Amino acid sequence: MDRFKSPEIHTEFDHLQVMHYIDLNPKRAHMVKHPRQYRWSSFHYYAYGHDDPLITPSPSFMNLGDSASLRRRNYRKMVEQILKNDWKEKRPYSSVAFIGNPDWVEGRMNQLKLYRSLQRQSWLARFQAKFLAKPT
Repeated sequence: MDRFKSPEIHTEFDHLQVMHYIDLNPKRAHMVKHPRQYRWSSFHYYAYGHDDPLITPSPSFMNLGDSASLRRRNYRKMVEQILKNDWKEKRPYSSVAFIGNPDWVEGRMNQLKLYRSLQRQSWLARFQAKFLAKPT
């Protein structure tokens, strides 16, 4: 069974990109023509301010403006810009460990590889000590 993977996101801008990508999933799946037509989307909260007890606004959304109406207007503008340009582009947000600047992602991946290598070495040493040790 696959487990849910939650990538680490580098910047607020990258976080907004992921939010838009998620809100546009129903359009990419040809379920709706516009994200506002999909009832279960967070788009209604971010773009129009509809109450949703499941959503806590992220700092990246809160930084879109000094007022709720300005934040909503800016969010709608960003989504409309994506709809005009690259809404069809599939991004690997659900299959990567890190999202952000390519140099930052590469550095984090190298750290992760080192950590996993050390974990494997530790596991192997414990396994060998427990199961392959010669009796004295």
